[in-house]
Amino acid sequence: MERLGSFIWRVHAPGLTLKPYEGTECYFVGPPEAVWLVDTGDGGPRATAALAAAWQQLGAPPVRQILLTHGHRDHFGGARWAHEHFGAPVGVHAADLDAVRPDCPSAAAFSPGRHHIGSLEVEVLHLPGHTPGQVNLWLPEERTLLAGDNVLGDTTSVVVPPAGNLHAYRMTLDRLLALNPALIGPGHGSVVREPQGWLTYYREHRRERDRQVVDLLAEGALSVPELAAAIYGRDQPHTYRAGQLMLLGHLTALEHDGVVAELSDGRYVLCEGSR
Repeated sequence: MERLGSFIWRVHAPGLTLKPYEGTECYFVGPPEAVWLVDTGDGGPRATAALAAAWQQLGAPPVRQILLTHGHRDHFGGARWAHEHFGAPVGVHAADLDAVRPDCPSAAAFSPGRHHIGSLEVEVLHLPGHTPGQVNLWLPEERTLLAGDNVLGDTTSVVVPPAGNLHAYRMTLDRLLALNPALIGPGHGSVVREPQGWLTYYREHRRERDRQVVDLLAEGALSVPELAAAIYGRDQPHTYRAGQLMLLGHLTALEHDGVVAELSDGRYVLCEGSR
């Protein structure tokens, strides 16, 4: 367990997630009299043991709320266990509720906005893109953001249709840059201690990938596998497969913006005047 601020403790919950990560970063947030648990890991024995041990280290404070940042299993898989272990309600944004409820029937829609954890004021921000219901927890006094999978500590985030929406995610990155956090606790990986530089890199990385797609399509119609082969290569099968999913996100966003169009055979072309 790592203390990130006056009211934030980070707990690494080992479990199943996307490589290169080997678990989910969960957070206890609040003053001594009460806390929230943000995310629960995958629900496996290593994750639940880590959360239970960290809670005991904190003195077993009352857990008032379990907040899930979004509806991916590596973040909500332990929700039912946490509800039973801590006796706290489970909340997730309404847009991701259907993803969580089959695993945790007690989960309920949680409204964004200002909330109090004991005497501590926090804000739950709806920042979609990674999923429709992705939320982040903002502690304004310490300018600390708990970002779920909007921001990862060591790699860029994955935004894959249909749940992922890169058009929405671009706007989320703009909002995060405007928020100007001093520190970001990511959903996976290292704590982000220079957020503006990291968020700027995130935004520029997406723009550069858009430019690569446009440049390749300027030479003629291409399919998603052909684009992935040109950008990522075929030497590493996992990267090649993941690249196809990521590129589908870019193509969907570019199609939304009227830059590209999909042909009947699944290939993509530039729209007239997009170059």
